[in-house]
Amino acid sequence: MKKFFLVLLAFVVVLIVAAVAVPFLLPTEAYKQQIEAQVERATGRALVIEGPLDISVLPTVAVTAERVRFANVEGSARPDMARLKALQAELKVWPLLRGAVEVDRFVLLEPEFHLEIDAAGRPNWALGDSTAETEEAATPEPAEEPAREGMRLPITQVKLGDIRIENGTLTLSDARSGTEENIQAINLDLDLPDLQSPMSAKGSLAYKGKPVELTLAAERPLALLQGGSSPVRVSGQTPDLALTFAGAVDNTATPQAAGAIELNVTSIRDLAAWLAEPIAFEGEGLRTFRLSGKLEGSPTRIALNDANLALDAIEGQGDVAVDLSGQVPQVTGRLDVGAVDLNPYLPPEAAEQRAAGDGAARDGQGREAVEPADWSDEPIELPPIGGADVDFALSTAALKVRDLQLDRSRLALRLQGAHLSIDFQEIALYGGQGSGRLDVEVVDGAPQIGKRFRLEGLQAQPFLRDAADFERLRGTASAEVAVQTRGRSQRELVRNLSGNGQATFRDGAIVGINLAGMVRNVAAAFQGGGSGEERATDFAELSGSFNINNGILTNNDLWLQAPVLRVAGSGRLNLPERTVDYRVDPKAAPTLQGQGGEREVAGLLVPVIVRGPWDNLTFTPDLSAVARRALEDPEGLKREVEQQVEQLGGAAEGVRDAIKKGDAEKLLEGVLGGQGGGESPEGGAGGDAARKLLKGLFGN
Repeated sequence: MKKFFLVLLAFVVVLIVAAVAVPFLLPTEAYKQQIEAQVERATGRALVIEGPLDISVLPTVAVTAERVRFANVEGSARPDMARLKALQAELKVWPLLRGAVEVDRFVLLEPEFHLEIDAAGRPNWALGDSTAETEEAATPEPAEEPAREGMRLPITQVKLGDIRIENGTLTLSDARSGTEENIQAINLDLDLPDLQSPMSAKGSLAYKGKPVELTLAAERPLALLQGGSSPVRVSGQTPDLALTFAGAVDNTATPQAAGAIELNVTSIRDLAAWLAEPIAFEGEGLRTFRLSGKLEGSPTRIALNDANLALDAIEGQGDVAVDLSGQVPQVTGRLDVGAVDLNPYLPPEAAEQRAAGDGAARDGQGREAVEPADWSDEPIELPPIGGADVDFALSTAALKVRDLQLDRSRLALRLQGAHLSIDFQEIALYGGQGSGRLDVEVVDGAPQIGKRFRLEGLQAQPFLRDAADFERLRGTASAEVAVQTRGRSQRELVRNLSGNGQATFRDGAIVGINLAGMVRNVAAAFQGGGSGEERATDFAELSGSFNINNGILTNNDLWLQAPVLRVAGSGRLNLPERTVDYRVDPKAAPTLQGQGGEREVAGLLVPVIVRGPWDNLTFTPDLSAVARRALEDPEGLKREVEQQVEQLGGAAEGVRDAIKKGDAEKLLEGVLGGQGGGESPEGGAGGDAARKLLKGLFGN
């Protein structure tokens, strides 16, 4: 027994001596060289331990290496891919005897990682030298010796202690785009007592001057390592956003994750300025964003279901899925939102421009001198179309843009290749219902656009007031339009515009001009009345159709059916040149009713010619037409004037007296509603010619 204790005592003494002496006896320089050579042989990169290498074996195997450098690939911007101020590792010895690994300490002090992608897209973290791999493959490996029983020491348990990264930095540069990202102040603490226990990790970093906090928790880390699943929770937080995911992760042959996700952005503008660049528009929107839902992800598919989102005051629900298994991503989904007010996302109306207009130059008639507008020749920059196939449905309970307000709307957006189509399945606005389709396709670098819209029951005046600040037209409108064009600039799009359409307004009025009153003024001119009548032309119907060919709009069937009056019109609108050449033919009707009646009615016809550029139109009575009629059929013209006067009722006797007296001045003023002057379309004084004509017709 005594001998046994002496042996045991000697063994303890040897261990103590070894623990003290081995660090001094081990050839650390030789080990340093072997470590450097082994790493270079395995990776094709040089590892250099510039500082001291300290090794101890009892009571733990401890290794400390200072000033460690790992070389970069040849031709890189920096000589080293990684640098460490120090690496500290401690492994307990005694647990190894029972097949357990207990890491007391593993710390990286001030590591610097420089990750690069060269111009050819090759990353510097792809390790290994192709030449060395070829030579190694050509050298036959020695046959493995059969394992001997009793020589294996299976690892039954792993325990981790102090695992940390202190004050690290990471640089990622991409030569293809010339960009470089820097992450600083990287700190990480890992808490994993053993692989059967829950794991937690907590870290922080600084990116572009702002702190980022990260946490990770896995309930069954060993199951994940062995290809199983585990509940996982991940969160990240910055001053501008907070993101959390709580669910399950499967580390199978096809990794998957499913769980609840929540994102809160306190300031979209600050986030954009931090991550990319400031948002370049003056609207008040894009402040906050919230998103929550059920996330499912795998290498080939990502889906967000039962999602609730809120952008500022806009709230909605929907689903979206992205399938990555094909040649291009397939995106499908839907989004239903409530009332949407887009005004906070639009630049403010230029009040300063309106104020500047008060002091603008004036023409000879006191009107503001406006510089004529023109189409732009600047190339149109379309957002990128293509790169994914999209099938998405969107609905809104209400939509407001400036003063324009829409009720419920539904659309379907489809993108395939370079072809984008938007089906407006339902548009409810101002008492009407509409539908349509918009197609955009890029062909040889130029956008090709097609539009088809149909509208029924629209209340014209409130719509035109809110959409274009135009209140001169009342009525219930129906319209149908189909146009298409192609071009690289605004001018090309207008020049190549083609299509057709039609519009009908019923039971309405043209506000600001009383054409029927102008006809009645034939009587009022002799009695001095009629000035208190509303300045509006009521009508039962205002309709017309058009064709567009290479930007030239032609209309030949304008028709207005009103009490006392019928108006026909025809002409052209030159869109590329921004000019109008139009003729309006008013005619007195033999009835005070706007409904019914023949298109061919009796009465004196005094056409009006509308001509000129859009910003300076002229309206001229075509008195030459009256003159031609008088030359061709003077008696017929006289009868038409008398018949028109008869239709005016009580003023007929006074008008007859004026005709008998040959009061051409008074009659002309009445016939033209006070517009006796003006230049005729054929040149010359149209008013003087008419006066002479009427004097000749009526005997003065």
